[in-house]
Amino acid sequence: MPLSITGGIDQGDLALSLAHMMRDDLACAVLLFNRDQCVLSHSPNLPGMLDLQVGSLVGAHASTLPVHLRDLVQRTTQSGKSSCDTEFLTRGDQPSNSLRLTALPMHEADSNGVFAILVQDLSPVRRLEDDMRQCDRLASVGTLAAEMAHEIKNALVAVKTFVDLAIEKDAGVALGETVQRELKRMDSIVAQVLKFSRITAPASKNTSLHAVLDRTMKMMKPHFDGRNITVVTRLATTPDTVHGDENHLEQAFINLLLNAAEAMNSDGTLSIETDLITTPAEQPQFANSHHIRILIRDTGCGIPTESMTRLFEPFYSTKKNGTGLGLAITQRIIHEHHGIISAESEPGKGAAFQILLPAHS
Repeated sequence: MPLSITGGIDQGDLALSLAHMMRDDLACAVLLFNRDQCVLSHSPNLPGMLDLQVGSLVGAHASTLPVHLRDLVQRTTQSGKSSCDTEFLTRGDQPSNSLRLTALPMHEADSNGVFAILVQDLSPVRRLEDDMRQCDRLASVGTLAAEMAHEIKNALVAVKTFVDLAIEKDAGVALGETVQRELKRMDSIVAQVLKFSRITAPASKNTSLHAVLDRTMKMMKPHFDGRNITVVTRLATTPDTVHGDENHLEQAFINLLLNAAEAMNSDGTLSIETDLITTPAEQPQFANSHHIRILIRDTGCGIPTESMTRLFEPFYSTKKNGTGLGLAITQRIIHEHHGIISAESEPGKGAAFQILLPAHS
C-alpha cells in the first residue's frame, strides 16, 4: 500500500517518525530516497542491519549501497510501483542475514518522487524456526530415552534371571548363548536410538540412485536367499541422479528391505521399481517438479489396518522382537533429502512403500 504524506509536514521529519515507528513496533529500518536516488534520511539502526561502516548515509547515492538494495531503488524509480524482495546478505565471517526489502512510493501530489525502502531483518524468525525444530527433536529424543530405558530394563531382567540360574544350576553353553543374544539386543537398541537422535548433516552430492539400490540388494542377497525370496527389479528411471548422502540412503533402503523380507516366511516375491514422475497427484505442493519414485512391494503378511497411522512412530512395532526404530530412521532420512515416504497395505496381501526423491539433473 503506497505511503501518503500530509501537506506542510517536512519530509525529513516524516522519515524520522516513520523510522522510529518501524524500529520500535516492527523491528525494521527505513530509508527515504528522492527521485535522484539519493538518501534523504534513514533510521539509526540501518547501517548496522546492512553491515555498513558508516554513521550516516544521508546524501549517499543508491549506487554506493549493497547491490540488492541498489537494484530495488532503481526499479522503484523507473516503475513508481511498490515491490518486495527477500535477499540474503552476508556479514563477513558471520552467518548470513535474511533481509526483506520493501519499496513504498509516496503518491501524493507534493511528494516530488520521494519513496521509502523498508528493511526488515528476518533472521530472528529463521532462528526461531530452527529452535522450534530443535525443540521438537529434543522432545522426540526424550520419548526415545524413556522407551529405551524400558527396553533395556526388560533385557537386563532377562540377563539377570539367567545369570542367577547359571549360578544355581551351572547351565553352561545354552545360558551363555542366551546372555549373548540379550546383550546383542541391548546394543542394537542403543545403536538405533543414537542413529535416530544424532543430528548429523548429510554429506550430500550427486548420487546415482540405482547404484545405491544395486549395492543395497547385493548386501541383502544372502538374507533373501536364506528365505528363498525372489527379487524382481525394474529400475527404469533415466537419469537416476539425486542429490543426497549415499550412506544415509543405503541405510533407509536396508531398513525397508529387511522389513519386507521379515514379512515373508519363504517363497515370497520382493519387487523394486523406479520411475520418473512430474507431479505427484497426492502431493500438490510438488506440482510441476520432477521426482524419482521408488516402489518396494512384498507379498508378505501385510500391515494391520490399526497400525498404519503409527507406522513411522518411534518404538512402535508389530514384530515380537522389533525395536520400532527402523521405519522412524528411514522416514527421517527421506525427509532430510526433501522427499516423502508413504505406505499401503492390505492384511494378508503384502505391503508397498513409496518414496519420492527430488530428481537432480
